Amino acid sequence: MADCQRFSDISVSERILNSLFLLSIAMGYLFSLGQVFFVHQGRDGQPGLSIADIAIAYHGSRDQTRLAAAINGPMAGNLKSLTDKEIILDWIDSGAGQAVYDARVAPILQRDCLGCHSPASGMNLPPLTGYEQVAKLTEVDKGASIPSLVRVSHIHLFGIAFILFFVGKLFVLCEIPVWLKRLTIGIPFMSMLTDIFAWYLTRETPEFAYLLVLSGGLMGVSLNFQILLSLYQMWLPAIEMASLQSTLNVAVGRIKANVSKLAVELMRRGRQWTSAWWKGLAGQPMQRCMEKVRKQVFCFADSIKNRLPNGRRLF
Repeated sequence: MADCQRFSDISVSERILNSLFLLSIAMGYLFSLGQVFFVHQGRDGQPGLSIADIAIAYHGSRDQTRLAAAINGPMAGNLKSLTDKEIILDWIDSGAGQAVYDARVAPILQRDCLGCHSPASGMNLPPLTGYEQVAKLTEVDKGASIPSLVRVSHIHLFGIAFILFFVGKLFVLCEIPVWLKRLTIGIPFMSMLTDIFAWYLTRETPEFAYLLVLSGGLMGVSLNFQILLSLYQMWLPAIEMASLQSTLNVAVGRIKANVSKLAVELMRRGRQWTSAWWKGLAGQPMQRCMEKVRKQVFCFADSIKNRLPNGRRLF
């Protein structure tokens, strides 16, 4: 089998390029965790991110409207004060009438929300420019829609698959057991697919939010393990690598020598034990047995001889 390239074979320029790429991916992963926190936290009315927040994001909440879920969760920080939030929630609870909307709610939305929630922004967000559009968001929160999940799914599959591929291509250059390398490369892809399918499952059954969190966490752990180990082996000094390899060779040599000595000793003792066992089995007891058989044969021959008439002989 031909020797495969390892990190010790690449140039310093390649190491710099690879390291900057891996560090950028690691930084991007940290920001993605922050994005998840700020988008989903507080949906259940409690501070911080929880499984209930994830379930509400995909399954919805039958106890509150879409607008209430938004300003209780990811959009709460966009409002200038807690009083503005209470005004909107009271308006929703009172029936979302247009008169109150025009007098109290519309000025808040125009000041704090229309920068993003308007056609002019070019962002794919529900518009809040008029009463009819806002009133649609005061209906019961049914969670993420299928079209929105399909749109985000294809973005994640294309984008994350490329990241996992390039990180995996570098991770292949690591010197670790083959079974561990193959397992570590496959886990992120399987976790990504499980995570995306868990979105749709959670939309129907909120308990699948646990699967969603587990698969996402597993993908993050395996991805960052690849990044950290690649960076470590990429910049490990060559002299340390040589020393490590020498130490491993000495250890393996000692193990082989000890195993050989043990095998020889076991074979020697095995022969001794077998010889002693056979002597004990086939020694005097066997001789006594053969003597009994010989006597029985002669006795049988004598009895036949005595029964022959007129002194005739059998042989």
